[in-house]
Amino acid sequence: MQETTMARRATTTSVVRLDGVRKHFRRADRTLAAAVDGVSLEVAAAEILVLLGPSGCGKTTLLRSVAGLERPDAGLVEIGGRAVFDAARGLDVPPERRGLSMMFQSYALWPHLSAFDNVAYPLLSRRGGRPARDEVAARVGQALELVGIPELARQHPGEMSGGQQQRVALARALVAGDGLILFDEPLSNVDAKVRERLRVELLAMQRRLGFAAVYVTHDQTEAMELASRIAVMRDGRVEQLGPPREIYDRPASRYVASFVGIANEIPGEVAEVSGERAVLRTPYGALTGVAGPGLRTGAAGVAIWRPEHGRMSGGEPDVANRWRARRRISMFAGPHLEHHLDSEGVACRLWSDGSEGEAEEVWVGVAPERLRILPA
Repeated sequence: MQETTMARRATTTSVVRLDGVRKHFRRADRTLAAAVDGVSLEVAAAEILVLLGPSGCGKTTLLRSVAGLERPDAGLVEIGGRAVFDAARGLDVPPERRGLSMMFQSYALWPHLSAFDNVAYPLLSRRGGRPARDEVAARVGQALELVGIPELARQHPGEMSGGQQQRVALARALVAGDGLILFDEPLSNVDAKVRERLRVELLAMQRRLGFAAVYVTHDQTEAMELASRIAVMRDGRVEQLGPPREIYDRPASRYVASFVGIANEIPGEVAEVSGERAVLRTPYGALTGVAGPGLRTGAAGVAIWRPEHGRMSGGEPDVANRWRARRRISMFAGPHLEHHLDSEGVACRLWSDGSEGEAEEVWVGVAPERLRILPA
């Protein structure tokens, strides 16, 4: 494996840069739909940027535009400081000349080739001359060793499990030594336990080898665990871009809050906005929290809080935001109990250690720094 090559390439500030990328598709009724709508972002060296969103949000189209598998209608794509697509100049570099590797959701392995030959394929098909046979053998062997399947070198895809095939596909993406690897939902076809293990191994390899990655998924857990930064996408646009903790704790919109993790919502009217503090009038009274972007006094708003940030008690708590609720059901969820509560017709979920007892009528308290107030 060319670790020194990857480390050398990782010195560049930006591995991928997108500027105003747009891609439209024509619907059956002949109207145009924007799959990617003016996206601009950068991927730093040795960074994993995760494109997260539901089906149809444009994340895969954006990834394929970077790879050269889709031709955007407008914008600029640079890889390693070199333009590979520029609509203004009519430039469109083919995928095989973009200096990247890609791992597909469907594995895309050649069924008639062994694991060794599948992994070797990028080296043998590369323009500019093939490496020597000994070098190919060494690099393929190292790639298979990295993903933990050296003993499967002579087996064919039909003789492997889904998880093993996925590892072959990962080894093939790693073997070329490119500084950029694109991942299109690569773990979605394996079971939960294998997926969890592969996430750990993939992150460990990425940190050891230092390649940059753009990773598409709809799995929020996967995104939170793997990403250096997450781009939450909606209708072809980036709704919010930032580190996982920022996305989770400080969502920029109601959409982001509800898509990333579990979010309890309390509707109301914005009574006051003062710097980072906001007050929302609700059926529970005035709630104070952290103000999100775009709040306007008098407009509809929503208070967002996570299940682990609420506190449930039999007596009235000493916290600014508190209200009465009725416990509908409690369920054991391993590390915590999950309580389903109802208050003034608004349902919510709260996690606790169970020390609050079993009373049906309870109090709920949420500290102001744990309540996020956003436009409705």
